[in-house]
Amino acid sequence: MRISDCGLIFNFGLWIEKMRGEMKQKLVVIFALLCAVCLLPIPAQSQVDEQQYEITDPQSTIHNPQSEINENQSTIQNPKSAAASAFAYVSRNYIVTAEPAGAYSFMVNVINLTGYVIVVQPQDLIYRGESGRYYIGQVFEQDHKDTRGEAQRYTASYLVKEHSFAGLKATGVFHEQNAIEEMSIRIGARRFFMQPMEKIPFEQLARKIQNIDIINPDSAAELASANIQEIGRVKTSDGSPEWEKDWEDLITADGTNPPKILERPEIEPTPAARKARVYGKVRLSGIIGKNGNIRDLRVTRGLGRGLDERAVEGVRNSWVFLPATKNGEVYETQISIEVDFADPDGKDIG
Repeated sequence: MRISDCGLIFNFGLWIEKMRGEMKQKLVVIFALLCAVCLLPIPAQSQVDEQQYEITDPQSTIHNPQSEINENQSTIQNPKSAAASAFAYVSRNYIVTAEPAGAYSFMVNVINLTGYVIVVQPQDLIYRGESGRYYIGQVFEQDHKDTRGEAQRYTASYLVKEHSFAGLKATGVFHEQNAIEEMSIRIGARRFFMQPMEKIPFEQLARKIQNIDIINPDSAAELASANIQEIGRVKTSDGSPEWEKDWEDLITADGTNPPKILERPEIEPTPAARKARVYGKVRLSGIIGKNGNIRDLRVTRGLGRGLDERAVEGVRNSWVFLPATKNGEVYETQISIEVDFADPDGKDIG
């Protein structure tokens, strides 16, 4: 079976991201059906993480207050990452590509050319920006039903079957997408570093990949016949803490990828608060559901003058969250957040 036999789905997902409106919604459904042939989501169990998480980082992260090398060397010289529009890794075992698909997402394509199943998790997609800061995926966007038949929007892992293709949309709190210095994905005990590619070379590579027979056990011959060179490099875990170093402060010690705030529009103070010059922070607690919804909001430290109600209303109606994940599953989590009604004169009320 060739990638092109599935209706050129390798580029189909990338093309959909550029569309808008009703047509895009219809095409997303078609794309999901095509991908379902080659991949199976791991169902998440319904449960609430009793651990409390607190939002303190203005970059929209939530943290727990308690809280073989060079196996495949590239034969192509790396262009500057800042000029890259996509990233690719190619070997006789796997082909992985990643391309920005909006402010908070990457379209990740995984072709498994081996004879065994692999597990791909969004938090294992990691890149380093120009600032030196690392960013990881939070969830894969995939409408499905859990074991109880309830509709779910996100998943935290995918089984990619042998000799098959998966098109995955990884969403997270991403920044510096135009200044990526290093992009990689971890699968099992190996970390695959992708080569940055400019638009035209990447499109040429994608066209070649469409003609690969992914069922052929002689994948090296398939790559050669399509005139595709091996790209990128791979590192294998040596069991040392260094293997996890780049994920420090992004994943908790127990393996949890904490919930995140994707969007947090400013909430305006009430006229009564302005008149009385009441400013400061309202502290709230609530539960982030598996679909990113927030519920059971309550005030744990208020300011009065209508600010408490304004904070609850603003967070519920305008803030966007991503759920926590752990061990390949999406979890509900208890969180604590603060809404800052800042003094317009710049005084820190605390």
